[in-house]
Amino acid sequence: MTDPLFAIPYFSTLTPEQRARVLGASRHVRAEPGQTLFVEGEPCSGLWVIARGLVKLFKTSMEGKEQVLRHMSAGDSFNEVPVFDGSVNPVSAAAVEASELIVLSRETMLGVLREYPAVAEAVLQVFASRLRHLVALVEDLSFRQVTARVARIVLQSIAPHEGVGAGVGGRVRITQREIAEMAGTSREVAARALKALEEAGAIDVRRGDIQVIDEARLSALA
Repeated sequence: MTDPLFAIPYFSTLTPEQRARVLGASRHVRAEPGQTLFVEGEPCSGLWVIARGLVKLFKTSMEGKEQVLRHMSAGDSFNEVPVFDGSVNPVSAAAVEASELIVLSRETMLGVLREYPAVAEAVLQVFASRLRHLVALVEDLSFRQVTARVARIVLQSIAPHEGVGAGVGGRVRITQREIAEMAGTSREVAARALKALEEAGAIDVRRGDIQVIDEARLSALA
């Protein structure tokens, strides 16, 4: 990997030498599709940075139902909350695609903040962005009907936005199960929502591939 920290907002202002020092204190992880990286409620293993691949962050109910909160891709970082407040993991994380990741321990990150105060400003900006996403996600899950949520997830492929489905826009193919996990519903209900969008002339679904036919119509239904 060539300076994988450069694209991360926390570290982009550091010099190559400073980033090399931070990278030297990290550990590298390779993950296969479906591999769990960490589990909600476990002690924090550190700040995770994606050099390559795609990761989903999710909550799991007592019945085993998943609610995907966001997808993270190359250049993203995640698990900041327990790194900075010393608590356990608030969510679980799993690789969606083959991924290469960098893990920085809590001690390393706190040391970075002490040594490079400019990083603190980037931390505030990232936290503000994540808060906006969570507010949008709560709005989507609380106030939008399932068909509207599914429409917003499909829209991610052409107009990325915060809220439900955030971060999934780069996927070539999204299964109905994945859409259901993001929309907070069952696979069967998600399938009916896709059918409704297709009948409305907004999308075309063929062999599982979803194509946007009328962006304006899809946006109106979202």
